[in-house]
Formats: sequence, C-alpha cells, structure tokens
Amino acid sequence: MEETMNYFPMFMDIKGREVLICGGGAHALEKIERLKPFGANLHVISPQLLPEIEEMDGVRTEKRRFIEKDLDSFPIFLVAAEGRDENERIAGICRTRHIPVNAVDMQDICDFIFPAMVPSSQMCIAISTGGLSPAFAVELKKRIHKCLPDDIDDILLWMNEIREKIRSQVPDKEKQKYILRRIAKETFEKGRRLTEEEWKEIN
Repeated sequence: MEETMNYFPMFMDIKGREVLICGGGAHALEKIERLKPFGANLHVISPQLLPEIEEMDGVRTEKRRFIEKDLDSFPIFLVAAEGRDENERIAGICRTRHIPVNAVDMQDICDFIFPAMVPSSQMCIAISTGGLSPAFAVELKKRIHKCLPDDIDDILLWMNEIREKIRSQVPDKEKQKYILRRIAKETFEKGRRLTEEEWKEIN
C-alpha cells in the first residue's frame, strides 16, 4: 500500500481575510508576527494579553475568553494558543463550523501546521517535516536562505517581465517553457539578472 503524507502544502491568499487567534502569550505573539506580513485581518481574543500584542498596529484585541459567537465573523482559520484544555474546547467548537484550527505545539488536535518559511516580498518557500522534526525544518530553512541571491525579489520581478516578452515572441507553449527554464537556470548560476544579450541568446 502506498504511504501517504500527513499534510498537503497549499498557499492561500489571506489578504483582507479574517483570522482569529485565541491566546495572548509568547506562542500567540510568534504566530501573529508570522501572519501579519500577509495582510490578514488579525483578531486576538484571550483573558491575558502581552503588552506587545495589545500595542501592535493593525491587530484587534479583546481581553476575554473565546465563545462560539466569535466564529460568526467567518474566520478562514483559527490559531489556538492557550492551555491544553482550552485549546481542545476551542478546536471542538471550530470543527462544528468546519473552521480549520492550528493548536500551537499540540499536533494531535491540529487541522494544519505552520511550516518553516523563507519569505520575501515576492516569494515564500515553505518547509515541513510533518511535525517529525521542526528543528530539521528550521535548519533546512537556513541552508536554503543561503542559496538564494540577495536581490531575489528584483530577479523575480524581472523574470515576470521576461515571461511576458517570451509569450509575445514565441507562439509555441512548450518552447516558451523551455526558454524560460533555461533563463531561470542561467540566472541562478550567475546569481543575477541576465543582460538582454544573454537572455536573447537562449532559444
């Protein structure tokens, strides 16, 4: 029988969407800091809140216990960062509404997990070991980061411009893919954008 993996990697556009965080301590703060750059509407509910969370720009906070009515705002997912009993209670309520839950450091009650990430403004690489070794994922993240050009965002924006030019100049789609992959390979090897002469020589 073919072995299956536990977690399917999926990138989701959460800009402007509602995300609920139940927790006000260090674990909640770490998740908030990871989510904030992606533009979600972050709503934090917990009886106790760190000053860093209360003072964070663009984050709504309420000092109280989570209740089911909080789900009426239709969050796309919820992060539970309280104690074990409270996380289990929150997760149980969310599942009656079919809302995915991440219970921090409690993989057995998680619907999804947070990967180690190598982010930039134009790119995000996500790494997961399915919970087997977060430490290994973090080490792999460091090694991948070292392999990337310093101006990766500039290169990606340039690659998008080149893709449009190739599409307009080369009608055959398979040929387009071949040329763009060659350009990407050469760009990685040189660690910079190609000159116009360099990329035009690729065919």
